[in-house]
Amino acid sequence: MNEAEKPTALGRKGRDLDAEALDALLGALAPDRELAGRKYEELRRRLISLFSWERCESADHLADETLNRLANKVIQGTAIPNLDRFAFGIARLVMQEELRRKRNRESALVELRRGALRSVTSPTQEAMERCLAELPKDRRELIEQYYGQDRVALAASLGISLNALRNRALRIREELFKCVARTRDNS
Repeated sequence: MNEAEKPTALGRKGRDLDAEALDALLGALAPDRELAGRKYEELRRRLISLFSWERCESADHLADETLNRLANKVIQGTAIPNLDRFAFGIARLVMQEELRRKRNRESALVELRRGALRSVTSPTQEAMERCLAELPKDRRELIEQYYGQDRVALAASLGISLNALRNRALRIREELFKCVARTRDNS
C-alpha cells in the first residue's frame, strides 16, 4: 500500500487510524498480508461506491471513517462473524450521521442568513443581518460556506485542516455574537 492509499480517517475519539488498529483489521480480513491488503482495498472501493451512490459528499472520507470504526471494533475484540456485513452496517450509521450533519449545516445557514431562529426577537434578527453585512466579504463568505457545504471539502479547498477551519468559524461566530449583542443593546 503506497502513501496515498493509506487510510487517513479519524475515529470517534479523533485519533488517526494507528498501525496497531490497521494490522488488526488486516488480520481479520485474511491471514495472508497481501490478500488482506487486496480485500481491504476492495472493501474500501465498495464503501466509496455506496457513499457515492447515496450522493454523499466526501465518499472517500466516509469510507475511511467506516474502516476506522471497523478497525476500532476489531481491536476492541468485538466478535464479528461477517466483516463485510458489519462494515456496511457501520457505513449505514456513518451515512445517517453525515446526512444529519448536512441537514444541520443547511438549516443553520438558512437560520443564519434569514435570522429565522425561533427563539430570537425581531431586534436580534435585525442585529444579526446588520452584523453579517458588516463582516468583511471573505469572512462572511467563509461562515456561509462553513454552514452551507461539506466542511472537509471546504478545508481542503482552503488548504487548511478541518480543526483550523472550525477555529476560524468559531472566531467569526464569536465576533458575530458580540456584534449582535452590542447592536441590539444600542437599539
